[in-house]
Amino acid sequence: MVEDDVDDANENLLAFALDLLDSSDDEEGPRKARSPNKNRDFELAFEQVMKNYFSGPDSIYNEKDFERRFRVPRAVFNVVHDRFMGIDPFVRKRDCFGTPGIYPLVKLVACFRYLAYGDSYDREDENLRIAESTLNAIVRLFCKLLIQLFGGQYLNRCPNTQERKAISSIMASRGFPGCIGSWDCKHFQWKNCPMRLAGQYQGHALGGKKTMILEAIADHRRYIWQANFGDAGSLNDINVLDRSSIVGSLLSGEFSIKTEPYTINGNDRDWMYFLVDGIYPEWSVFVNTYTNPIEPKKKTFAKKQEAARKDIECAFGILVQRFHVLQRPLRGWYQEDLVDIVHSCVILHNMAVESRYGTLEGEEVNEATVNPSTGPFALFGRT
Repeated sequence: MVEDDVDDANENLLAFALDLLDSSDDEEGPRKARSPNKNRDFELAFEQVMKNYFSGPDSIYNEKDFERRFRVPRAVFNVVHDRFMGIDPFVRKRDCFGTPGIYPLVKLVACFRYLAYGDSYDREDENLRIAESTLNAIVRLFCKLLIQLFGGQYLNRCPNTQERKAISSIMASRGFPGCIGSWDCKHFQWKNCPMRLAGQYQGHALGGKKTMILEAIADHRRYIWQANFGDAGSLNDINVLDRSSIVGSLLSGEFSIKTEPYTINGNDRDWMYFLVDGIYPEWSVFVNTYTNPIEPKKKTFAKKQEAARKDIECAFGILVQRFHVLQRPLRGWYQEDLVDIVHSCVILHNMAVESRYGTLEGEEVNEATVNPSTGPFALFGRT
């Protein structure tokens, strides 16, 4: 009896499926099939990229054009290119018919252009012949690979003894001996924030829009030593510290601010400090300004402190102007992807800073060239 019921049910399902197939041929014709693949001509895209930027003196666009459109000097691009080539997805694959796919160089160019301009993923399809879904996957892997290969050197790194000494010398010439940099936060709008997280990420910044917070420390060169991104926009600069990974690295000793003993205002100290704005708590590692200074001495101090603290504000401004993907509202759905994008931009920003100062390849510092009275120089080599 049970077997008969099963047979009847199967017959009913089969009849229902046949009815669906018959109903697909309506007055408008049969159901449309999948769209055919576009002939994107990957060879043409590669030839155009080579002709535009990678043909040496015969290139159409010069070095100034290259840095303007890629947002990093060619030296930085070459370092990334040499490390990425041969690692998935920066290999040339073949489809099931044996047809060669996209060139690795074109993929890398597309990733840099996406971070530089922040357009939608199908924006470069006409020029670089990469489909929207393909570029989306490549950019995600590009950011993860960049953090994996360069994060240890250019993201959340502790300055070594020589670097701390050089920073202290520069800051002493600006009136702040023992200072290691400026500390502040910046909000970035999250356009595609899920509704279940809207209340958590909606705060006072940007007119009450959903935002994510970037907390960072930068020195006088606008080099970002520490970056913590992803905290909810409902937090402010005070309660961000309660969950800050930067504070955690200070407490654990990963980000060491110990230095040679020095005297400031009659007090002996053996640790460096940070310049912050007035909202930060009165910790021994923070030096903030006066809210409403009246005395001439306090006015002078507030003026100099606020001028020096602008280093972190300038670093944020340069980061956003350099990578327009941060200037626009963040369109990703997943917080992990957005964190990778921001951290990748920080890494490329730091690489560009070191390239400009001539220390990208880790040249040793000649201490004879350290002159605190003449401003920043190429002081930060790897030891």
